[in-house]
Amino acid sequence: MNIIENEITKNADLKYQEFSKKIIKDVIVKVRAPKAKEIAKKYANTLLGQEFIDCLPHKSTDENNVHGFMLGYIKTNDVYEIINKIEKFLPYIDNWGTCDFTVSNLKIIKKYPKIFKKMANKWLKSKKCFIKRFAIDIYLSYFLDDNFEEDDLLKISKIDSNDYYVNMALAWYFSVALVKQYQKTVNVFIENKIINVWVHNKAIQKSCESYRINQDIKLYLKSLRR
Repeated sequence: MNIIENEITKNADLKYQEFSKKIIKDVIVKVRAPKAKEIAKKYANTLLGQEFIDCLPHKSTDENNVHGFMLGYIKTNDVYEIINKIEKFLPYIDNWGTCDFTVSNLKIIKKYPKIFKKMANKWLKSKKCFIKRFAIDIYLSYFLDDNFEEDDLLKISKIDSNDYYVNMALAWYFSVALVKQYQKTVNVFIENKIINVWVHNKAIQKSCESYRINQDIKLYLKSLRR
């Protein structure tokens, strides 16, 4: 296990550490995401990797990032093995970077959408900020295309939180939904279904900053601000 920790330490980038302070608050990140992902892929299906995943808590956010990426590289025919490992890891996620990195690499969700939607619904009920954000990220990343259901929009619109990182994830979710499922999503805004007004307005702001939405639609969305 020390081999993985040493490799993480060896790839520390002090310039990136200074940059990361500006975007990921309250934690120290020294290893760039592509390098953390590379390390994760290298060890995911080795004995060292298994020992690393089983050894919680880790000593640093960089180790957590490698752990998160590693979950997406584990080769198994048992989806519940991955879910079990995710559930053990979730309480240790303490920043949006680790949260989003982990979700981004969980391609197994595409293979088992029904199972992961059930799990995401469970995680949505968590009182912990980053577990709830984790669930929203899953909906954002994996349930706005082929597996989209209109009921998802209504379910997520009912989430009301005081956590900034939860609300930002919600805003991103609805802004991307406006790109991928415009007609059904815009009705959520027209009918003021989103409980949290800040999320409603922030989602419109993010949509208006997107290159994937045309100017006429942007003007209309601005008229829907509350």
